[in-house]
Amino acid sequence: MIKKYTYLTLAFLLSFALVSEETGRHEMHAFYFMQVSNPPAIVGAIDKFASSECGKKFPADMTLMAETINGSSPATHFLILSFETRADFQKAGQLANSCPEAAAMLQSFVSSASQVRNSLNLPVAEFGDWTKDSIFLRYDVTLKNETAYIEAWTEMMDSLSAEGSVNGSYGINRAFAGNDQSTHFVYIGASDFDSLTANQQTLTTSSDFAKFSRKVGNNRKVINTSVVIPVKGWPKQ
Repeated sequence: MIKKYTYLTLAFLLSFALVSEETGRHEMHAFYFMQVSNPPAIVGAIDKFASSECGKKFPADMTLMAETINGSSPATHFLILSFETRADFQKAGQLANSCPEAAAMLQSFVSSASQVRNSLNLPVAEFGDWTKDSIFLRYDVTLKNETAYIEAWTEMMDSLSAEGSVNGSYGINRAFAGNDQSTHFVYIGASDFDSLTANQQTLTTSSDFAKFSRKVGNNRKVINTSVVIPVKGWPKQ
């Protein structure tokens, strides 16, 4: 089991091409989905790692998310490692391979969680600061034509944002690796659940959404929709 988590953390030491329209400060995000039996133990394990000498050198923002509603998926949580550069990604792998504090964290994971799936995601378009939102809708989708979808989706979201119907972060990430279930995910954030549901109601009943749906109806398949809440974040030190 330890080997599984070691692979989970280190498997993506590779090069890639990144194409983006407007993105945040991160070039890539590694997602690790888990079925967690003891959430406080996972938080404690990451706390301990983050405060260690190895953790202080770890070149990634770490965020633990809870999937409060996600259909039939067994995942209850996912850990995001967000990297500002490709060099940071490679450095993180080297540190995780060499420091005992990382091994101790993985050992703690083994006793409190089981692996569900993982993916390496490239931000194709990101607007706003998702780290400031407290709840999200995430749509796992499969796209035939990424460029056409992003053009239609950005047009819709920009229009709704200008009207004040969307006041949180939003974006699209491409699954560069670990894309056996979906090719992309779309997210929309908000400050609270009331705002999220109100924004969603406005979005789906708008003329902009009707126009968007006509454009992308044959281009995308929605695999699943999840409600996601941040548990805790550990910024890069």
